[in-house]
Amino acid sequence: MDNRVSIVKCENYSDSRAAVDEALSHIGGMSAFVKPGDKVTIKPNYVAKRKPGDAATTHPAFLNAVIRAAEEAGGTVTVAESPGGAYNAALLKSIYKECGAYEAVEGTKAKLNFDCSFRTAHYADGKTIKSAEIISPILDADVIISLPKLKTHAMTAYTGAVKNLFGVIPGTHKAEMHFRLKEREPFCSMLVDLCECVKPTLSIMDGIWGMEGNGPTSGTMRHIGLVMAAANPHALDLAACKIIDYKPEEVATLKEGIERGLIPESADKLDIIGENIDELIIRDYIKPESHFNLLRLLNLPASVNSVIENLAASRPKPDYSMCIGCGECARDCPPKVIRMENRKPVIDKKRCIRCFCCQELCPVHAMKIYRNPINKFMVRVLK
Repeated sequence: MDNRVSIVKCENYSDSRAAVDEALSHIGGMSAFVKPGDKVTIKPNYVAKRKPGDAATTHPAFLNAVIRAAEEAGGTVTVAESPGGAYNAALLKSIYKECGAYEAVEGTKAKLNFDCSFRTAHYADGKTIKSAEIISPILDADVIISLPKLKTHAMTAYTGAVKNLFGVIPGTHKAEMHFRLKEREPFCSMLVDLCECVKPTLSIMDGIWGMEGNGPTSGTMRHIGLVMAAANPHALDLAACKIIDYKPEEVATLKEGIERGLIPESADKLDIIGENIDELIIRDYIKPESHFNLLRLLNLPASVNSVIENLAASRPKPDYSMCIGCGECARDCPPKVIRMENRKPVIDKKRCIRCFCCQELCPVHAMKIYRNPINKFMVRVLK
């Protein structure tokens, strides 16, 4: 295991290049990962059409800094993403425009990917999946650089370096994964399989501005002021989760990584280079409402959990006063349990798998997270 994680302070995006270079210098510099002539694919976090100032996607100044560092090391750079929803050139163009990707590649030789082909990649050692459809620019790369954001996530509690690689699966194939793996634990086990299949060369986290609360798109911006880098994406996530005050057992991808021996059981056993991580912990970082679950606090047997899950678990709920009737939630719902009536979404609660894709991809944040009153009351009592 490579347990080195570099952490440097960076207050503003105008200082992205200096911070990226400093973070990389602690782990050998970009030249340790990119050699002259390498085909480099940079995978940002472009989960949905969001403006850079929303702190939901990789900031263009941050992406530009990484592109320039990779090009100076001799790499030929392609920026590639498969966002939520369909995977086609028209959607990619709109995503790139809204997220600032065109701005990010200005003054560089980097290309934005519009090749929407994909192939099956096999991973014989997979625990939950043995293969996955993966977009071609990832499979064709000599070097893969992942650029996650430091954010909370309604389904997986946290999204970072490992979860960012869910974006290498094309379009509707992501919905199929959600539908097949309805519960958090198997879904996160799949994410670990996918990460190990792809094996990103390097992960550099945009933690200058992150998101707390009901992330990854509907939460609240939070200034963190950090850039983090690691060769091991699991180690990067373990360090990031310590900073936002998550215990490893609270984040299923970390728990899975620990069980598989991909990371130590505690961030205290990582080789942190740069800042003192113990001085960076944010004790009041707001977790998603779906994270506070009665079932986790009670630690009931699985058989009992399955009976009361539908009664106590958090669920998506539309705020009709904000809804614009675009139907994006219905189109992107993996199990297709949302129907539009009079241009308003109606959710079949019995069939909802609580993946929160509707909340994640709603363009106006009209899909909220509803916490059952029983859940709220018991959380207060048990705390």
